[in-house]
Amino acid sequence: MNQKVIILPSIMCSTPQNMGAFVQAFEQNEIPAIHFDVMDGHYVANVMMGVRDYQFLKSITHIPIDLHLMCTEPEMFVEYMNPQPGDWVSFHPETARNPYRLLQAIRDRGCKAGIALSPGIPIAYIEEMAGVLDFVLVMSINPGFAGQKLVPDHPNKLKRIHEMIVRSGKSIQVFIDGNTTIQNARMMLANGADGLVVGTSSILKGGPEFFTEQYAAYIKEICEEKGE
Repeated sequence: MNQKVIILPSIMCSTPQNMGAFVQAFEQNEIPAIHFDVMDGHYVANVMMGVRDYQFLKSITHIPIDLHLMCTEPEMFVEYMNPQPGDWVSFHPETARNPYRLLQAIRDRGCKAGIALSPGIPIAYIEEMAGVLDFVLVMSINPGFAGQKLVPDHPNKLKRIHEMIVRSGKSIQVFIDGNTTIQNARMMLANGADGLVVGTSSILKGGPEFFTEQYAAYIKEICEEKGE
């Protein structure tokens, strides 16, 4: 198994009935963080996962939570969610009043700070905020709903992001969110991704048992084309 590839399973793909079983499967496979989508019905046309869901997860696991704020005024949602030290927090910079300051505030909480880039959003945000960025979450689909197809220009954008980070000289990780099938994941890794958010298009579609059965095989298969 290649430990260099970071897998972040999306808890949005669970149900209230099997969330606990998924978390147990994540713990057994030593997942570094659980991806947690917060949608406000304004930035995206969906409403998903709130404070109680987050608090429940924190009560049953020590795995860090990777909060992805698909919200307008993410500053307000950081206060609502109250992420704890060790958690990861990303937001869409075009929705923030002061994205640089918000990244600083997230870091001050003891969390990893990141920005999420939707299709069509310029990658220049990375260059301007590289000094306070821990990671970038690149959306390979339009945010809001699972199960969509990749946007056509995703590989090129990912490659440009990787090159920009290399030029910056900063240690900034790149994660991809959206349609991370085996074939797509190989392409994403080849173009500079460090990790993948996985959901219904990959190894969460069959429930907690399926995830445990397929996790190691998924990593092996997506890394084969890289020669690892």
